[in-house]
Amino acid sequence: MKQFVKALGKDGQCFNYICKMFPGLSSEKLKQGVFDGPDIQKLIKDDNFVCSMNALESNAWNSVVAVVKNVLGNHKVHNYKELVDKTLISY
Repeated sequence: MKQFVKALGKDGQCFNYICKMFPGLSSEKLKQGVFDGPDIQKLIKDDNFVCSMNALESNAWNSVVAVVKNVLGNHKVHNYKELVDKTLISY
């Protein structure tokens, strides 16, 4: 998540959407991509967040979501290395 937010343009629509969604976070935390688990889950569940992205950002976000859902939980999927590699390539 941290790398995803750092890669976003700070004046872009996607980053502005994140700022509006978390008004309690300081601008420095937002720019550095400092989010906890519930914040990340909130973004994953929000359909409007994906609508605020361009195609490149959407591709990277889908990779982040795949890693969060399949690698960072209690059980890893058998192809977790491929998911992480795909995420790195999408950046």
